[in-house]
Amino acid sequence: MQTKPDRRYLSFFGALLLAVAAVLFASSGSLVAQNENAQHENAPSHETAGQQEPGGHGHPVLEEFEKLHTLEMESKVFFTKTFSHSVPYVIFEPKVSPSDDVNHLFRIYNVQPWQWISLGLMLAIFLPVVWSFGRPTGKATRIMRGWCLWVRDEMVYRVMGKEEGRAFVPFFLFLFFFLVFQNVIGLIPSVGHHFPLSIYTATGTPYVTGAFALITFAMMLFFGMKKNGAFGYWKGLIPHGLPVILLPMMVVIELVGLLVKPFALMVRLFANMLAGHLVVGAALSLIFLFTKLQGGAITSYLTALPCAGMAIFIYTIEAFVTLLQAYIFTFLSITFIHQAMHQEH
Repeated sequence: MQTKPDRRYLSFFGALLLAVAAVLFASSGSLVAQNENAQHENAPSHETAGQQEPGGHGHPVLEEFEKLHTLEMESKVFFTKTFSHSVPYVIFEPKVSPSDDVNHLFRIYNVQPWQWISLGLMLAIFLPVVWSFGRPTGKATRIMRGWCLWVRDEMVYRVMGKEEGRAFVPFFLFLFFFLVFQNVIGLIPSVGHHFPLSIYTATGTPYVTGAFALITFAMMLFFGMKKNGAFGYWKGLIPHGLPVILLPMMVVIELVGLLVKPFALMVRLFANMLAGHLVVGAALSLIFLFTKLQGGAITSYLTALPCAGMAIFIYTIEAFVTLLQAYIFTFLSITFIHQAMHQEH
């Protein structure tokens, strides 16, 4: 009777390792390139350039404008400051080597801590769920078990079937909730401009969503070739009965279609999470813009009301999108992997 719980534990922590692999991939050199580009494009003026911290470990945009009052800023600065929160930046770089090129590889960005926090929260919430089998449980644990059963029955089993989908349930459970936790953390309002007071949506950068999409793509290839054989899988990409003259064109189309699937997963999640934050930021920036245009007159309060209302409206929609996008990403990943395994369908 003890073998089933043991298998649950192994499956759970096996899925955890896969999720951690996605975090480590998102911490790779791609973020280094993005941060350096952002610093170059948003470089401060020559008057303040000499005051930057060596290595650019602060926020690449905000240092230049932090000491300015609202009416002293240019109109574009309101939007620049707000949108800059959506750009990853370095918060720590350990000195593990005399060479800066080596140290750059170990940079910690403001993206990673929020992913680690997501993992910690998931462990704290779901370990009681794993240990609750056969024991009395509280209301919160029963609610989370209900969510797990919903993902299993309505997502994995609906596409893959019970027999084949059973082995994939732990991974897709972790994928779904890991995305949800990262998305929801991004909804917490920031109370400052720098880490940790500035909250960051980890899924708002393509390097994080690209990591998850790459794992899905690797699973498509691996399980597709495992099910059909290496030769049989690649042969199965081409429809049967085609004229020979169309084969070269179809090979290109099918290969492009194979690559488009994970690319679409990456862009859809990243774009939706980033777009919501940008719209909310733009609405809030309009409050300061109208205040400056009116010279701080009392009528500024009249223009602030519709701007704040728009920000709250978009924020409410974004709260729904956090769950929706996690569902779409997970469900499409299940579908793509199942299609790779059963090409005849």
